[in-house]
Amino acid sequence: MTELGSAPPLRPGTVIAGRYVIDSLLGEGGMGRVYQATQVNLRRDIALKLLDNNNPDREMGHRRFLREARVASALRHPNAVEIYDVGIDGAHVFIAMELLTGTVLRDLIEEEVRLPLADALELSSQIADLLIAAHALPLVHRDLKPENIFVEHDRNGALRARVVDFGLAFIAGDEETGRLTKEGLVVGTPAFLSPEQARGAHVGPAADIYSLGCVMYEMLTGQVLFRGSQMNILTQHIYVAPISPRERMPEAGIPSDLDDLVLRMLSKSPEDRPTAATLVEAIARVKGTLAGQRHRGRDDRMLQGRAERMISVPAAQAPPKFDPDAVKQFDAEGIQVGVIGTFEDELWFGLASNGLFPEVLEAHQDPRAVLCDVVLSVVDNLEHLSALTKTGVPVVAVTGANRTELLAELLRRGVSDVLCPPVRADELARKLRRAVERNRRQLERNR
Repeated sequence: MTELGSAPPLRPGTVIAGRYVIDSLLGEGGMGRVYQATQVNLRRDIALKLLDNNNPDREMGHRRFLREARVASALRHPNAVEIYDVGIDGAHVFIAMELLTGTVLRDLIEEEVRLPLADALELSSQIADLLIAAHALPLVHRDLKPENIFVEHDRNGALRARVVDFGLAFIAGDEETGRLTKEGLVVGTPAFLSPEQARGAHVGPAADIYSLGCVMYEMLTGQVLFRGSQMNILTQHIYVAPISPRERMPEAGIPSDLDDLVLRMLSKSPEDRPTAATLVEAIARVKGTLAGQRHRGRDDRMLQGRAERMISVPAAQAPPKFDPDAVKQFDAEGIQVGVIGTFEDELWFGLASNGLFPEVLEAHQDPRAVLCDVVLSVVDNLEHLSALTKTGVPVVAVTGANRTELLAELLRRGVSDVLCPPVRADELARKLRRAVERNRRQLERNR
């Protein structure tokens, strides 16, 4: 357990506020200790959270602690924890809350390696339903992770998720429960942070969707989304395209529509992520598919046809600050990208972060001569693109022209994929990899 200053835990039998009797210590955290206690006047078991009074910034600690209680009590939902009381008793600042008897999701994942598909879907759906209620307040949790999710079983054995720890949550527009941290500060747990949190930018409901996507990813695959040092993880959240759950754990039997859904939740741009309500509906459709109650038709697919699969038009967003030295932190994966045209520095860094090696390719240079695996070209000369595709090296094009009219022509000329600006590094990296993989498979078949 974490040692909090020099103060020992309270002894069993200690009475707080004249009505809470300490039974045993349940756990410790950064802000205080949690005890199992008995509320004497109502004769019920509760969880009693006590603030660590050895915190060097005691006043701010009090504010955060009491604010957590107010934020949590504002959310009434079956998958939230009920707050009974909050107050100060001499040196003790306390929160009395519902006592949970389940298992922390982190322990469940570590015990089972990965969760059964049906369990992962059920828990995700319940958490998403909680987020519908939270975001309507509007309450943003900001720290969704397996350590903050309890899993209980009812009398019939059905699973019930309970989301706890609202220490980083805030309610927008409320003076008492609004944010206590300024924009520009990174708060939360690195492995589950949204890209906007990693940048220290404005955080809204979409950040919780991204974090839940990270949790779903680990439930489905048994592996965290990104690994490395804290700085590496933050940079990967900003730049690196995640490996799809199906690719990371092919033996898990993850259906394609669930795979697509998780990747949408993990979109770098908040605008590209589904809302909590959309997420609940999408999970219900996946459950129906698995139960054999529905079949995905042409009009029901998340990706509608080849044109939608090929062309990406990401929402515009401010580029993050470019740090060339950070490129050294990533392992190379051996994909050489010949770049024709002008792109921002952030895009070059983003490709390097994804294990791709971009280098300038002269307009009439044969990509085979410099061992390029794929070519990235701004569309300015269709004849030149035709010549590039004839080399056998796959070509990914960026065009600002009418995409519908140009698509057929680019396909006819053999271009592998097309994007429209603004170009996002993670999506571009995914398309470049896909083009290389398709080309390699084709070469294998032709041998």
